[in-house]
Amino acid sequence: MKLIKYIVIASTVFIYSCRDEDKLNLNIDDIPKGVYVTFEASSTNISSDDLENTSISGIFKAPANNVKQHEIYVKRIYNSGADESAYLFLESITKFPTEWSVDATALSNLFDVEVEELFGNFFEFNCFALGFNNDTASYNNLDDDLKTSPEQLQGFNFTGAIVCPSDPSIIIGTYQSVCSGNFPDFGDFSDLTHTVTIFETETDGVYEISDFSFGAYNNFYGEWYGGGDLPGTINDVCGVFFISNTLDPWGEVVSGNFTFNSDNTITVTGGTTYGEVWTAILTKTN
Repeated sequence: MKLIKYIVIASTVFIYSCRDEDKLNLNIDDIPKGVYVTFEASSTNISSDDLENTSISGIFKAPANNVKQHEIYVKRIYNSGADESAYLFLESITKFPTEWSVDATALSNLFDVEVEELFGNFFEFNCFALGFNNDTASYNNLDDDLKTSPEQLQGFNFTGAIVCPSDPSIIIGTYQSVCSGNFPDFGDFSDLTHTVTIFETETDGVYEISDFSFGAYNNFYGEWYGGGDLPGTINDVCGVFFISNTLDPWGEVVSGNFTFNSDNTITVTGGTTYGEVWTAILTKTN
């Protein structure tokens, strides 16, 4: 189950989770010592209106100076997420820090398609760090604390997109949501009401939603994670709105697809990789 039981013995807290027994405690031996790369993104979107001057970019750093090379692979996700390519090798970084970027032309050449075919595509980058001690670190052997702490700036898995200019008026505002779904630990639920707000961010085509679960996590799990709303990130990729780059308090990936209805409501179908699923109907109130 997802819930965590806290047992205090002799002033020491031991954490047990039925959900994932191989991640009970942080064990630094699970991650090759010192083989760690951070990535501080400066841009996650390439603009279809300004291909020559926009890129997916940021700075790679190796805090412990124990990384010989960082291998970057990328896959293309297209047709509104229905199709994706295999991961292809993009490049290897051998100096740190490195100011890194990839533009639309490089991606077009890599996937052997015209640039225009990449409009609205999403790109997932997967990286492997090889240490001078010949250990290899990857996203799969990162502890959840490193995956879920934004300040860690992990440089092993990140996303980008080629986007079209976004119209904020389509989605920003305050909504009353009515949510139904199923949580593995609790079963079916329905007609859970909540208020959510969708905000603009400084990045065109990227928005923030005040609570990705539309009140469901607070209702069922609030006692265990501290309660309250859990914000998420919404991307607009050429008119397709979806939740991305969002994790729940246990490190599970959150997804959500937005459908705009003829009655001016929005339907969001979402869930997590743990198995929570929900459908929320949003009615704009402001």
